[in-house]
Parts: sequence; C-alpha cells; structure tokens
Amino acid sequence: MRYVLIIILIVSSAFCDKVDDLFNKGNEAMVAEEYSEAIKIYESILNIGYESSELYYNLGNGYFRLELIGNSIWAYMNALDMAPRDRDIAYNLSIATVRTIDRIEMPNAQIFLKVYRSIKSFLTVYEWFLLGGILVILYSLFYIGIKFGLIEGKISKLISTLLILSVMATNIIAMDRYLEKQRRKAAVIILNGVDAYSGPFYGSNSLIFQINEGSIVDVFNEQKDWSEVVLIDGKKGWIPSHSIRLLR
Repeated sequence: MRYVLIIILIVSSAFCDKVDDLFNKGNEAMVAEEYSEAIKIYESILNIGYESSELYYNLGNGYFRLELIGNSIWAYMNALDMAPRDRDIAYNLSIATVRTIDRIEMPNAQIFLKVYRSIKSFLTVYEWFLLGGILVILYSLFYIGIKFGLIEGKISKLISTLLILSVMATNIIAMDRYLEKQRRKAAVIILNGVDAYSGPFYGSNSLIFQINEGSIVDVFNEQKDWSEVVLIDGKKGWIPSHSIRLLR
C-alpha cells in the first residue's frame, strides 16, 4: 500500500510539473503576442484533463485577441463558473458579449428569475454545499445551547428560525445548482451565421432561422453530427454539432 501511495505521489507531481510548464509556455506566448500558439498550448492542457479558472481566463483572452468571440465567451463562461466572483473574468465576458451580433432578450415572464439566478451563481456548487454544511453545524450548536439552557431569551427563537430557514434555502439552492449542471447541456455558438433547420438535415425548405457567434443555447438532443438546440427566447432548431462548444 505504501508503494502505491508513493507511485501516486510521483505521478501526481510529474503531472503538476507538466501542467505548470505548459501553462508558463502559454503565458510566454501570450506576452509575445503569439496568440495562436498560446491557444494551442492552453487547449493541450485541457486535453490532458486539467482545468482552472486561470487557464480558461487566459484561453479566453487569447481567443478574444484573435477576434474568435464565440470561443472567447465559451472560455470566459467556464472560467466564471469556477470563479463566480472574479471581477476580471466577469468584465472580460461582458466585453466579449457586447461584440456579439445577436441580442436575444429574455422573455418578460422570466425577468424575475434574474435575481434568483444571480444569487445562485454567486457561489460554486461546492461552495453552496459547504455553506449549507456550516449552517447545519451552527444550528446544531445553537440548538444544543438552547436545550441545555446556555442560550435563553425570546431572541433565541428568532435566531433559531432564521438558521432553519437559512439551512433550507441554502441547501435548496445548492441542490438546484447541482441538478442544473447534471441535466442541462449548455453550449456556445462558436461559428458565425449558423443555420438552424427543422430537422437533422440540410435543405433550403427546412431552414428556419440563423444563430450568430457567441449565442448561448441549450442542447436537448443529439443525432450523429447534429444537435438540437434551444435559444433563450424559446426558438428551437437543429444545427451542425461542430458549430458549438459545450460548457463545463
């Protein structure tokens, strides 16, 4: 068992060294304004199974420099998913989004969801579960304090109620965020002027609308080289799968 742990540590160390070396080379290429080379290096890091908000952020910057807006939005959104409170990532994402052609507005009936979604996206899935666990511990300690007479007064009941509600709300949000990531396949359009068809086939008669680079879609179905996507305004159609990149 000891030898297995030693082997795991050696392999892990070698993997980390490789990632650091590649990441530094990518950064050097960015400084030298060799953006295509930097992107190639950053993508190679993703291909070996490593990801971080810094990696996605730098990758997004490289794509943006080459005016590949769809890919830059894809990278920035992945970075923001891993570091939801990072202002630099949020700012760059907003700048890239402004460069998109489409301006798809959320239906008025769903505007109230923006507040909830902003709260939900403030923390990562793991941070929401961690916060929920901390609140459970606090409530347990508070309950013990009341039970043994260490905490008294009318205010204790109010605090106890608030803690219970906080525990419930936090865990509901955590579970909702987790389930959303499990069931939803969100993607970004990375090509400009992508034609959407009524079915998984080409044909002028089946063309129903066009989606531009940088648009966010949900993938509901896949068939060979085609993906059925739905836009935020409810439009649905089939597009070639190579025109999208799935978000993490």
